[in-house]
Amino acid sequence: MKTKRNLTIGGPEFSDVRLFRSIKEGDYEAMDIFFNRYYNSLCRFGLLYESNADIVEEEVADVFIQLWNRRERLDEVMNPRSYVYVMTKNRMKKRVKTDHYHESMDETSGLKLALPSVEEQIIEKEQKEIDRSKISEILDDIPKKSRLIFELSRVDGLKYREISELLNISPRTVENHMATAMKSISRSLLAHNRENR
Repeated sequence: MKTKRNLTIGGPEFSDVRLFRSIKEGDYEAMDIFFNRYYNSLCRFGLLYESNADIVEEEVADVFIQLWNRRERLDEVMNPRSYVYVMTKNRMKKRVKTDHYHESMDETSGLKLALPSVEEQIIEKEQKEIDRSKISEILDDIPKKSRLIFELSRVDGLKYREISELLNISPRTVENHMATAMKSISRSLLAHNRENR
């Protein structure tokens, strides 16, 4: 009798490299685990290139579809996490280029781009106003790029070198953004503690 594989968080089978090997063999459960591990982080990362969350989610979903369709090549990948971030970055840059091209074509042909409907604007506004925890409020005060770098480092666990390669910036610039984020967080926490005394 065949027993179901036990992919536990602490087990050696759960590493990204092991998951990639299993995905290469067509293991859909491993693909599902890898998807759940990185989907939200990649969506957050994609927002650096595109402000429309729906477009970002669509592109990130396509990254995982592309990953599954090209799974035969995954044994060549040494760092799966960096690999999917680079895939996302490339898709988002390509999308932005395509969008800019279509916008310029519309402008030159004299066509007006359709503006979002009032309903879409209200829905988008409501989504942005969803209650957030104190840490999210603090992070909202951090400049966009510093926040992204902070989240890549502290939430997603990327090393400064990996972040610098993903964003095409120097490790020193990564350090500067992290310092900016940490100062902003410290100031906000101090102010919050004073208010609650």
